[in-house]
Amino acid sequence: MSKTGDVAIVGVSGLAGETLLNVLDDQDFSFARIHLLDIEDRAGGRPMLKGQSQRVEVLERFDFSQVALVLFVDPELAMGWTAQAVAAGCLVVDACGAFRHDTSVPLVVADVNPAALQGVRERGGIVACPDAQVVQTVTALQPLVAQAGLQAVTLATYQSMSTLGGDEVEALALQTGRLLNGQPAEKGALEKQAAFNLIPRIGEADENGNSQLESQLAEDVRRILQLPQLPISATCVLVPTFFGSAQVMQIRTREELTAKRAATLLRKASGVKLLDRPAAGGYPTPVVDATGTDQVWVGRLRQDSFDPLSISMWLVSDNLRKGVALNSLAVAELLIKDHL
Repeated sequence: MSKTGDVAIVGVSGLAGETLLNVLDDQDFSFARIHLLDIEDRAGGRPMLKGQSQRVEVLERFDFSQVALVLFVDPELAMGWTAQAVAAGCLVVDACGAFRHDTSVPLVVADVNPAALQGVRERGGIVACPDAQVVQTVTALQPLVAQAGLQAVTLATYQSMSTLGGDEVEALALQTGRLLNGQPAEKGALEKQAAFNLIPRIGEADENGNSQLESQLAEDVRRILQLPQLPISATCVLVPTFFGSAQVMQIRTREELTAKRAATLLRKASGVKLLDRPAAGGYPTPVVDATGTDQVWVGRLRQDSFDPLSISMWLVSDNLRKGVALNSLAVAELLIKDHL
């Protein structure tokens, strides 16, 4: 039998895993015992948690019946080991996108749609967490949708290299160093020079010109907000920063919503921090304000002069901390508290 409150975290050696361990170290969650797991070649390390070193155990030798819940941070490990965890009676949180394309698996942002967790064990015992861009978008949208409805969304994302992975972060660092030293940039893990540049498409495009990232962002926002016919236009741009994520979003509501009223709603919303002042510096940035914090920051709220139903805003967040680690841990905590 699984032990109530005990959790296993699988795949802790990458950027997302390291961030998740940092969040566990500086916040309190209602987990009893935490097991850190990775494949044998990457196991054996001793990261610090709450002032004590904790050994990373070998995944291949772990008995999942020891725990109530398994959180996967690595997509390959999630695909390979989820069935074994479920067979052992565990609930599974997919924090890495392995199952987010499966519409039978609930897609959950803890601050937005926790009700989607109802009946999760009867539906297979797996919960997926969306991409960090989706978390950022719906966290800001949800309080406005609840008040004024929604007709359409136009969204541009400005994504740091860490939204793709550690290889891309390393490639940007290498390119930057070479260019600053008068040497030509080497692409590395990137398809074009990213240092001191902007890349307006991430990944291959479909027949309509949309990348998979853009199409999936739109579909996941619709799923979480339960608005399957919502028109969403998304453009995902890669920018030469290492961490953090920014978005420009324009929404068209069904009922008129002033920028002042939107600011009040966002100020009260869970997981949101409003910084929107006319003074110099009265707006958030991903590096200075959002990195290392637990909120989606919102600024530059503006109502369209010609269309009273349209509002624009600027959003930033720490993509790894807020978008991946905090959301997946919050979903895991909700499952342990309310659904075991």
